[in-house]
Amino acid sequence: MVQELMNAYTNNTTLLIISAITFTIGYIEYIYSFRLVIKEKCAPYPILMHTFYFAHDFTGAVVFYMLAKSNDWFWFFAAASIALAIWNCFEIFNIYMAIKVERQEIWGKLYDSPVTVGQAVLRVIGQIALMFTIVNLFRVFMNDEVMLKWFAFTNILMAVAPGYLWNERKSRKGSSIGLAIVIFIGTVNTFLPPGYGMWTTASTYFDQPWFYITGVVVSAYAFRNIIMLLKFSEKESKDGKRTIW
Repeated sequence: MVQELMNAYTNNTTLLIISAITFTIGYIEYIYSFRLVIKEKCAPYPILMHTFYFAHDFTGAVVFYMLAKSNDWFWFFAAASIALAIWNCFEIFNIYMAIKVERQEIWGKLYDSPVTVGQAVLRVIGQIALMFTIVNLFRVFMNDEVMLKWFAFTNILMAVAPGYLWNERKSRKGSSIGLAIVIFIGTVNTFLPPGYGMWTTASTYFDQPWFYITGVVVSAYAFRNIIMLLKFSEKESKDGKRTIW
């Protein structure tokens, strides 16, 4: 798949545009996360997503760096490594905020007294260690030498997992209809056919029935999350400031 990917990303303007759109959607999803956790002291994603993405993106940054190094610093591998390193910084911030402002909500039910910073840090370290083993074990099982298979799974997780947290809260706090719409668009974009989707255009491996079937199912989940948020009460504005819609 390495050579196939290099061929696909050589003088292919269409794939370049498609990939830029895909990466931009991912960054927008995290911009929403920053805004929500800073303004509302409540993140839209569960802590398990943050620790998983940290392990995944760190692994991906290293994998793409090694691929770039062994393939004359092919531009896509080098750019992907840098992009994932930036995403790692995003995750470090999200994890920091989870420990600083969300630890009671996240882990409070596990303790008889208020959760300390030390207790939260230990739980995060444990989760990250677990996620690193899962990501790398299954990377070997899947023979995922360029991380594209794992990348597709990360978008599946983004489509499904936040909705469980939002449903548990029964509130729009820490979530956003705008974010839910972006996630839905990103989910559909992941599973588009060749010429429209990054995965299927970059590699014929993904152009198969189960990939599209999965896309239909997880897109339905992402759409359901939009409907769910619309049913919750609107956020109350504090001090006349606009809420994050």
